[in-house]
Amino acid sequence: MNFSAEVKKELVSKTFESACCKHSALSAYIRSAGYTVTEGGKVGFEFFADRYGAAKYFAELIEEMYGLKAEKIEAQDKHSDKQKSIYRFVNDESLQVLADLGIVEIDEQGIALKLNIDFYSIEEDCCKVAYIKGTFLGSGSVTIPKAEGGTTGYHLEFVFTNYQTATDFCEILSEVYFLPKLIERKGNYIVYMKNRDEITELFGVMGAHKAVLTLSSLAVEKDFSNKENRRLNCEMSNMTKQIDASIKQICAIDKIDETIGLDSLPTPLREVATARIENKNMTLSELGQLLDLSKSCINHRLRKIVEISENL
Repeated sequence: MNFSAEVKKELVSKTFESACCKHSALSAYIRSAGYTVTEGGKVGFEFFADRYGAAKYFAELIEEMYGLKAEKIEAQDKHSDKQKSIYRFVNDESLQVLADLGIVEIDEQGIALKLNIDFYSIEEDCCKVAYIKGTFLGSGSVTIPKAEGGTTGYHLEFVFTNYQTATDFCEILSEVYFLPKLIERKGNYIVYMKNRDEITELFGVMGAHKAVLTLSSLAVEKDFSNKENRRLNCEMSNMTKQIDASIKQICAIDKIDETIGLDSLPTPLREVATARIENKNMTLSELGQLLDLSKSCINHRLRKIVEISENL
């Protein structure tokens, strides 16, 4: 089970206590996951079953709130070639359910879909959070980086089929202090976040505490990994510099030896030059210990040797 499914399964396990929050979550779920259908002159709706139990939960919630029992049928998934179970509600009361949830409006001119979200039904913060949860269960997904390797970043998104609903949803998120971004992708409108801290905080607000712990643990692992990588990179950089310096010193000593001879050097420089040639892989500190000299002294004498070589 991927992380999105784990989060949704956790959210489904946490029921909504108040009637207003149940109403908000159900409205959001049907709007984001459901389809309107007509059958025998009646208007209703349906939604596909899923592996994390959201569809089953909301089907039972509809029965609890409106007394309507779903007809469970097998049908072709509109998004794949697989057969999937569908919860269908098409009867004398199903149209009134859609109207009560603010998804359609009925007047003397007929029936019309309402693209805008009914903000009057979600005035309380708890109802706004319930609406966000219902939308995530219906059309949301989240991806996170792997603990080791991979290029995937943090990404949380909600998918909408029309611009009006997407912008209204952005406003709901802003009213609970989140600032998402909105883009169009393949005819759909995507409300998304990429900031790890924002995603973690939103899951905390929605009550997905296991998801918060997973993200926090992953953040610690990633931070540790990044620090370890920086340390190794620093060590490699220092090692490269040491090797480059050692090669430059050895080349300088060879040049002096081939031209004026090492015996032409002052005794202190000749001792260091001889030690470097005989111990090419030693660090400056190790050469210092060998000659009973400080690292800075060794470094100063080798720089002097290089300078003499460059002047030849």
